Amino acid sequence: MDNTQSIKPFLEPESVAIIGLSRKTGENHYNALENLLSYGYKGRIYPINPNATEILGVKAYPSIKNVEDSVDLAVIVTPRSQVPGHVRNCAEKGIKCISIVTQGFTDASDEEGKRLYKEIVEIADSTSCRILGPNTFGSANVFTNFSSSFAMLYMQRNPVGLICQSGMLFNCVSEYRFVGKGIDVGNICNVDFSDCLEYFENDPQVNIIVLHIEGMTDARRFFNAARRITCKKPIIALKTARSQQAATAAQSHTGSLAGKNEIWEAAMKQAGIIGVDSLEELVDVTRALSMLPLMKRPDIAVATFSGGTAIMALDGLRNSKLKIGKLSESTRTKIRKMAPDWLAIGNPLDYWPMVMGSDNRPRLMRDVMEALLADEGFGGIIFIQIVPTPEMGQEMGQLLTELVTRYPHQPLIAAFTGPYNFECAKELQAEGRVLAFPTPERASRAFVRLYQYSEFRLSLSRD
Repeated sequence: MDNTQSIKPFLEPESVAIIGLSRKTGENHYNALENLLSYGYKGRIYPINPNATEILGVKAYPSIKNVEDSVDLAVIVTPRSQVPGHVRNCAEKGIKCISIVTQGFTDASDEEGKRLYKEIVEIADSTSCRILGPNTFGSANVFTNFSSSFAMLYMQRNPVGLICQSGMLFNCVSEYRFVGKGIDVGNICNVDFSDCLEYFENDPQVNIIVLHIEGMTDARRFFNAARRITCKKPIIALKTARSQQAATAAQSHTGSLAGKNEIWEAAMKQAGIIGVDSLEELVDVTRALSMLPLMKRPDIAVATFSGGTAIMALDGLRNSKLKIGKLSESTRTKIRKMAPDWLAIGNPLDYWPMVMGSDNRPRLMRDVMEALLADEGFGGIIFIQIVPTPEMGQEMGQLLTELVTRYPHQPLIAAFTGPYNFECAKELQAEGRVLAFPTPERASRAFVRLYQYSEFRLSLSRD
């Protein structure tokens, strides 16, 4: 069985057993069965609890040994001392995939946790079982209404696959509602980043792969897989534990070896992985690669209501290959006809004197933007606008939706300022057609990473 097939039950199980499932339900009881039922999961569910015959109307069993049917995935949530015994029982029953939620193994400060972890590894080595975790948040697949997590998840059916080493990325970032599939490798027994990469490589429902990495043991295999995959799908990675203090904390959290930051950065660049510096940037770049076409050139145009915000956007391009391009004569002529005589026509372009006080403001703004979008000398456009009222936000949403529909091959990112900038950006994000950010700097940084991947793909076509 190849890795794709061996990982499949973690994300596409037709049956799941939950070993150690609590009888308590309702708010703050984190009942995985209750979550599955609320999602509308259609597979077979087997609660395992020796003190219950039924939980939420679903027949319960005292032991996994009492389940007569075959089971694709077992999820273990018992105290750590019981975990090796349950793993052994699952293996004897022929269950090939096991997810261990329980903590206190390589992340523990005592020797007992390490001994129990070693026992689990030995069972895995002597059988054909694939074990996710220990200390995993589990796996989730919105396309099949499945999650093995004890926490309620709020994700959406989008072509983004997440592989992380901390379950907080499943739920603690509101923007991650556009992730469609996720898997937390936890403390890594024998399901690691490379296994999950290869699963998503061959998954037609996933177009972009997002990683959160603290450390790993088999970096060579990981980068070999990544080099192959980035030729087809972008991989975006947030490598944490870059400082010495953070690396020490990572050793305590997941038992992972973090490695030197400089080596990681060089290896990721060589493999075509887009490295980001923060959780915010991880979200922004994922959105950019999800929604925008690749850039054909590094020249950027900035259209702004204020020269000061344009300077902020330019600061966001520093230390990158992106540059402010020149308007073509044709574009300059089109814009000159709309501008007052005293206005300098250049890039960045301050369009506000053209539209301020005009009854035809929406049409004039559209005409200015169409002139820039039609200029083939630009690889991308940043549009900056203040949003002082909800009404202005609606106007901007309508304008930008019309523009991206008419010019689908030209990357366009909006940046909003003003009292309703966050609301406007969030509303457009929810609609999923216009890429918008609440600051010019975030818009620029998203373009920097988009061009980084675009250039990598272009270099492959030249080879």
